[in-house]
Amino acid sequence: MKRFYISLLAILFSTMSFSMSINLANAEGQEFSGKVYDFKWQHIPVVCGESEEVMRYLKDNDFVLDSMSVGKAGSSPDGEPVYFVTYYLNIDETESVSAITSPSGHETCMMYRSFGLKKPGSRT
Repeated sequence: MKRFYISLLAILFSTMSFSMSINLANAEGQEFSGKVYDFKWQHIPVVCGESEEVMRYLKDNDFVLDSMSVGKAGSSPDGEPVYFVTYYLNIDETESVSAITSPSGHETCMMYRSFGLKKPGSRT
């Protein structure tokens, strides 16, 4: 009986893994805002692509650069630069996108796109 349960669990986990692989594979090349972009879904809510492709998405969706900073090794102000952080707002400043870019500048990951942005002290 113990062998039966172990076999059942093994089948369940392999089925779940296979299903997750299919879902992740289907996520690539998905439509965003009516257009298809060559992004890859991660296990966290982040999409990554070549920096030019991410910039195309931001331009297509009317986002402009709001701020930029540098991520450093060991989260230390004295550490070596390891990535760039950029924050974008749409034209009416009601949506935002946060992104990180590799030191080479070739790959960028959008951490999130948020809606209903409210800035303290703003009238929107």
